[in-house]
Parts: sequence; C-alpha cells; structure tokens
Amino acid sequence: MRRRGSSLVEPGFAERFAAEGWLRVGGLFDRKLIDEVHEECERQLESLTELHGGHRAYINVGDKRMMLPIRLTGAVANPKLYANPLLLAMLRQLLGNDFLIDNFTCVVALPGAQDQRPHEDHPDLFPEVADLRTELPPYAITVAIPLVDLTEETGTTRIFAGSNRLVGEPVEELPYLRRGDCYLMDYRTEHRGTANRSERSRPVLFVIYSRYWFTDIRNFRRQARINIEMEEARKIPAEYHFLFRRLAGKGTFDVSQKEIFPEIPDLLQPSPAAANPPRD
Repeated sequence: MRRRGSSLVEPGFAERFAAEGWLRVGGLFDRKLIDEVHEECERQLESLTELHGGHRAYINVGDKRMMLPIRLTGAVANPKLYANPLLLAMLRQLLGNDFLIDNFTCVVALPGAQDQRPHEDHPDLFPEVADLRTELPPYAITVAIPLVDLTEETGTTRIFAGSNRLVGEPVEELPYLRRGDCYLMDYRTEHRGTANRSERSRPVLFVIYSRYWFTDIRNFRRQARINIEMEEARKIPAEYHFLFRRLAGKGTFDVSQKEIFPEIPDLLQPSPAAANPPRD
C-alpha cells in the first residue's frame, strides 16, 4: 500500500480485503511516534499487571500472553495513532461512514510464549443462518500496530487468509512487520499468535473499529473497552469525537454521550427533514 498525500493510490484494496480478510499496510505510522507509544506502554505495564483489591486488570489470552487495557494518555492518546488520515479513509471504504472505536488494548506476548490456539475474535452475528457469513460485509476490523519489529524470533500472528468468508481453503500468512507498519484484519478471520522465541516482549496495539451498532460481547465482560480518564477524553479533538461514542452509556463513563461530546447529533433521532416531511 502506497500513499500520495492522504489519497489511496492502489485501487482494489477493498476487494482484496473482502476476499482475504486481512491487509498489510506498510509505513503508515511515523516510527518515532511508535517508539513513544512503546515507552508509554512500558510505563503503564507495572500498574496494569499488579493486583488491585485482589483483582487483575489484564486478561490471559494464551500462554504467557496478556491483553492489557492500556490507558489512552501521553503518546497513546495521540490522534496521529488512532485517527491517521489514510487509515480512516480506508476504514470508511470498508465499514461505511458511520464507524467508531469499539475497544483499544495492548496484547503482550512474553518471552517463551507458545502458539495460541486458532480462533476468531467473535462469533458469527447470525450463526443459525447457513452461509450468510459469505454475503455479509465486515462489521468490525482489527488494526494491529506492533510496537517492536516483528521477526521470526519475536513471532507475529498467523493469519488464515480467506477464513472470513469460509470459501475454499484458507492460505496461511505470517506478516513480519517493522515499526510503523500495521495490518487490518476482519473480525471474522481465523488467526493465532505465534510463539515468542526472543528474549524480549512482543507488544502489539489492537484497535478495533466497528460499525456503530456492533460491540464485542465476548472479550470485554470485565475489562474496560477503552481505558481513558474523563480529563483525557475532553482533550480529544472535536473532529474525532465520533470515534469515541462508545465511551458513553457505561461504555467507560456512566454518563450520556451529550455529557462528553455535546456537539455530536443523536443518530437514533430522526433528522429535521424526517420529523417534518414536506407537504404535497
């Protein structure tokens, strides 16, 4: 994937994503920003892994593998990370105009971590309808942003390309990425984290963008979907408030959407034109 300014220059990426269930994007982020995000995550590691009142904030997602509710502060809260213009342009083509961030975590595979079991991140929306999955467009997309270079030693994610559509035999892919690269993956695509044979941890940010009506009911029963303080939420630039609508209504804060971002219209309310249709 190449870019010229903020415009896509390689057509057909949406069709490839629909067929294969994933897409590698090279050089999307500035490496200095990624290194700063890595430093911020390292600063948070101790507090996120210690017990609080006998409870831990993280979730084990495999052997020596933790899913951390990383706090959106410092470099992690930089809009250049979650609202990269090219990334948002791609997501609009894949998810439609009305999408948001459903959850934001960091998965750390510690040294010695073994392969995960193959899995999908969420069950089918309508499992009782045979083959409907092959007809549905994506409703949620994982954007995986490695904070270290991914090599054969550190490991990566084994992606079963094509498993999102259950058509034909999936093709196994192993995206070894450099800092600044990322990959997009359909939430229905089967995958597994591979072993970490290096002597350093392998932290990867996972930012899940979804259509506004979908939320992950499997992985966030006790962990915060988006870990952010109200003070930080109010610093989010107004043009990106739409991405954080999930914060309201006990998503993160027990307040209404308008109490956080008063300028965003209520999507469930009829438009003025619908409420007052023209008379014949």
